[in-house]
Amino acid sequence: MKGKTMMLALAMVAAHVAGAAMMTTWGEKVTSDNCWREYPRPQMVRDNWTCLNGDWDYQVTNVTNTPGRPSTWAGKIRVPFAVESQLSGVGRLLEPDEFLWYTRAITCAPRPGHRILLHFEAVDFRAMVFIGHREVTEVPHESGQLPFTLDITDYVIAGDNMLTVCVWDPTEDFVNSRGKQSFTPKGCFYTRSSGIVGSVWMETVPEKHIRSYKVYTDIDKGTVRFDFDKVEGAGEVKVTTDLPKDFVCWTPENPKLYTFTATYGEDVVKGYFGMRKIEKRKDAKGVLRFFLNNKPVFLMGTLDQGWWPDGLLTPPSEEAMVFDIQTLKDCGYNMMRKHIKVEPRRYYYLCDKMGLLLIQDLPSGSGSWKDPMSAKTVARYGLQRAEMKGMMDLLFNSPAIVMWNPYNEGWSQPGEFLTHAMLDFTRNYDKTRLVNGPSGCWDWEGGELLPEGWARDKRVPTQHKPEGVCEAADTVDYHLYRGPTMFPVNSRRISFLGEFGGLGHPVAEHLWNATTKNWGYGGTEDTKTREGLERTYLGLMEKVADLAAQGLGGAVYTQTTDVEIEINGLLTYDRKVLKYNPKVLKEAHARILQRAVEAAR
Repeated sequence: MKGKTMMLALAMVAAHVAGAAMMTTWGEKVTSDNCWREYPRPQMVRDNWTCLNGDWDYQVTNVTNTPGRPSTWAGKIRVPFAVESQLSGVGRLLEPDEFLWYTRAITCAPRPGHRILLHFEAVDFRAMVFIGHREVTEVPHESGQLPFTLDITDYVIAGDNMLTVCVWDPTEDFVNSRGKQSFTPKGCFYTRSSGIVGSVWMETVPEKHIRSYKVYTDIDKGTVRFDFDKVEGAGEVKVTTDLPKDFVCWTPENPKLYTFTATYGEDVVKGYFGMRKIEKRKDAKGVLRFFLNNKPVFLMGTLDQGWWPDGLLTPPSEEAMVFDIQTLKDCGYNMMRKHIKVEPRRYYYLCDKMGLLLIQDLPSGSGSWKDPMSAKTVARYGLQRAEMKGMMDLLFNSPAIVMWNPYNEGWSQPGEFLTHAMLDFTRNYDKTRLVNGPSGCWDWEGGELLPEGWARDKRVPTQHKPEGVCEAADTVDYHLYRGPTMFPVNSRRISFLGEFGGLGHPVAEHLWNATTKNWGYGGTEDTKTREGLERTYLGLMEKVADLAAQGLGGAVYTQTTDVEIEINGLLTYDRKVLKYNPKVLKEAHARILQRAVEAAR
């Protein structure tokens, strides 16, 4: 390694180390004995389970000369935190030409008529799993942020067994679930996150058991229906629920959840659901808006990237996730756009329980918005579709999620035909939610288009497709910093502001890297003081209120927290400073919601 390559590598390490001292209050309390002890799957709970989080042995080897499972180990790594993170106890950047190995003993008690299931909530990116020398993964699992389950019954013996996981993570190559990870963190791209990044756990189930379910609620008919995916044999699933005839609809203001118990032979699982309906509908004046439970609603929220200075893509604890969600509630937001990241399943439970609407992005892969038909982007499309389906299956039962967003600003968006195919698939696969138009770029569905060579500040909406020709999305989504703005109201899709704002404000002693140039959209001259920041923010909100009255359906402010050198959060990256008075923000947002409702009458 010489010259510029060496300098770049050193700069990357320096940038990572610069933020190594930043911890959240929750991260400061994390130990190997207390990390992530909650049941990982709140919507399908069984009693008999074992948490495997905590200390594992780890080793890193070169992919080209690794003869097999390591015979010696480098030390301890704390699962479920990425090897690059502080909370892993390692803090080492993993390279694409390296394997990351994990191992630990697990105690099993096989029983006749029962199966032992091993669950991984997230491993970035490719995982091969072994019990002793035998590989359990028939096909290595590939997905940076989606869970997978292995039946290890036939591989284990009574007593102790050695569990080993081999991980390979190329980060920027063909991987679709890259999100904001980067080899060279800068701007809006951040430190990469590799290895086991979600909880690992086991449970024992009867051979005849429930694999998964989907719940369909109908508030107009007052009904709830369950579709169960069962293992081993026929037979009905018996369901008991506490849903009354005079049920309460789920809303952000009153996030009422109902519980159920499902019994299939000896298998018993418990879960919950919310009675909620989301749709695109014309208001009394003929303007398309979002309707929640048959009432017009303006979606006012933040772009939320879910990054943490100590855990990177893995939150330090459940309490930390509660804090982020509650802060948004306290500031008067009713929605969050979960930006190109899939959170732990408990995160969605908290949004369901606490009452926060969600727009869920598909984690994107590499690729420039300027080149939507590159060979890599088209080649990635199969994995992209598989991850979209997997994400929808995983999160289908969350009442908080009201809209899917497959594409952001053209990243890994594969041209007109495949874009429409993805949007149309999404709309038809889940008819209970809406589909966001390509967010901020390349809207071949009849909305915004960026012809080759156009400057980004000259974007204009094209004409819609002819009547009778499918437009698969439900919104026309504009991005503008600082903004705000909107596309004209139209008869086919809701006008939506998918990103705006990004007001930068540095807080001394709470910067990821104080030696580099931190940034916010549009600079920080008028927002470098708390007074200037609040005044500028309230000015933006007054404009949003005017747009809401004109027919804008929702707006997404960037963003919930600072992330590394990006300092446009409501909160600092360590969550120790809220830059705004939450009461002032709540009043401003209430005015927006009220004006939208009044305009819809």
